Amino acid sequence: MDPQLIQYYDKKLKGNRLPSDALPELLNTQKIVILHFLRHLGCLYCKNAVDQLYKLSTQNPGFPRIIFVHQSPIDIGDAFFEKHFPGASHISDPELSLYNLFGIQSLKGLRYLDPRMIFKGLKLLLMGYSNRLGMGNVKLLSGTFLFLNGKLVWQHVPKRAGDEPNWKKVIPK
Repeated sequence: MDPQLIQYYDKKLKGNRLPSDALPELLNTQKIVILHFLRHLGCLYCKNAVDQLYKLSTQNPGFPRIIFVHQSPIDIGDAFFEKHFPGASHISDPELSLYNLFGIQSLKGLRYLDPRMIFKGLKLLLMGYSNRLGMGNVKLLSGTFLFLNGKLVWQHVPKRAGDEPNWKKVIPK
């Protein structure tokens, strides 16, 4: 991902609870902004990640602004976040233009058979999470980008579904 490209992104962002509809300004609305791309809103790994982030945000008053990016229409995003992270800022990107700009990778080939992915999926199923297809491109992976004063300073590029950063290490205390 070339951070310089962000300043040239001129499409208006669509979503809810966004402090700006322009990407460069959005990433500079607070000292720390985290942009987290979700695979699709039916993904059990994503539901778990969003639930974890909600829990961390309610426990930490200094929690930075996190903005989620998803492939679904705004109203489906609203219903998803009402359940998993009430009040979350989210961007609807069904055209995948932000996914492409940030170089979000696709799950390829035998990576569907990664034992860590399968084990985590089974564990999440036992915890009550469900997987629902038809909510977007299921091959896309997630991605996390941390901006400090509008500048990209850290990113997590997963290698398989369910490969999320250790949120407790990412989120400053």
